[in-house]
Amino acid sequence: MKIFPGRPRLALALIVRAVLAGLGAGLAVGRGDSGSAFAQGPPRVLAQGKFRSITWSTLGTASLVREPSGDLRLRLSSSFMTKDAPELYVYLAKLRGQQRTYWKNVGTLKRSQGAQQYAVSSDAASTPGLAVAIYCAKCNKISGLAPLTPVRSAD
Repeated sequence: MKIFPGRPRLALALIVRAVLAGLGAGLAVGRGDSGSAFAQGPPRVLAQGKFRSITWSTLGTASLVREPSGDLRLRLSSSFMTKDAPELYVYLAKLRGQQRTYWKNVGTLKRSQGAQQYAVSSDAASTPGLAVAIYCAKCNKISGLAPLTPVRSAD
């Protein structure tokens, strides 16, 4: 039994259109971050860590903060300082020895010292055992690393 006898193009067009509509709906639903535990709850510091120097002197702290809107921010403290160099970047990293097992670019380092903040996606923030790395792309070296430790809420 044929659904559209003599009209295979029409049947194919309808099937393709239904598949594309389904894919579009799936992408729209899948982009939401509502399932992430980090994106839910009151604003607070979720994790923080103190920088340790790797290649050059790097000082200060990094904090992962949930904003009142639910957005996540990576904040470098006002005491943050590293050697000024070209092509400095901020990464969320997970290292096993010298090997990078997780390496997500957060953004270009805005300045070599002082407080600054960067938007962080909830999927990256929900990965356990992360550190914040200050990375020099020109020399392919990590300047400093701040392992993030979860902060318990006060309630």
